[in-house]
Amino acid sequence: MLIFGAAAMHAGTDRVRVTLTDRATVRAVLAALHAQHPALRFALPDPEKGRLAVNHVFAPGDHEIGASDEVALITLVGGG
Repeated sequence: MLIFGAAAMHAGTDRVRVTLTDRATVRAVLAALHAQHPALRFALPDPEKGRLAVNHVFAPGDHEIGASDEVALITLVGGG
């Protein structure tokens, strides 16, 4: 899974691995991130309401993740 911004700086890398079951959804990926990478929770959306980028398009919680899909956490950015 690709990560950017403060999450990547905090983790010291631009990608993290999550262990999932077959036919995982975006919601399952977010829940796995919360459980398996607690240090990144500050940057993670709520698993029930959040979304991830799947193959360069934002996907809702019930979207199924395929084995070859590129999944990315796009965190909020602030600014003027």
